[in-house]
Amino acid sequence: MIKVFIILSILIVPNMHSYDNETTKIEIGQTWSLETRSNKSSIGDSEVLYFFSNDAYNTYQARRFSDWDRFSIVDGRNLVRLNTGDRVEILKSKYQSKIYEVKLLDGFRKNRRYFLIKEDLINDFRLME
Repeated sequence: MIKVFIILSILIVPNMHSYDNETTKIEIGQTWSLETRSNKSSIGDSEVLYFFSNDAYNTYQARRFSDWDRFSIVDGRNLVRLNTGDRVEILKSKYQSKIYEVKLLDGFRKNRRYFLIKEDLINDFRLME
């Protein structure tokens, strides 16, 4: 009985804290702030925005299907690395709301348009009031 309780708690507790795609309403004009730990100077430990929507969509597809063989490699020069606290404004959705076009509101490259994967937005960003 204790084993069943432990297994159920392991399976249920992480899901209680994750966002549900249907309850998180992403609308045009919203401002989101990066809350996870991110640093522009760290290549492997930073959140990124994509210059091209196709690069963001290919990355999304590779993550979803774990098919990194067909994955189109994204040139590092076509990424914008973010710092914690950077804000983005939602402009429009693409690819059935899997990718969002956003405007960067902070940093050296502010007021430019980039693309962001929806799951990264939900998991790593926080909606600003």
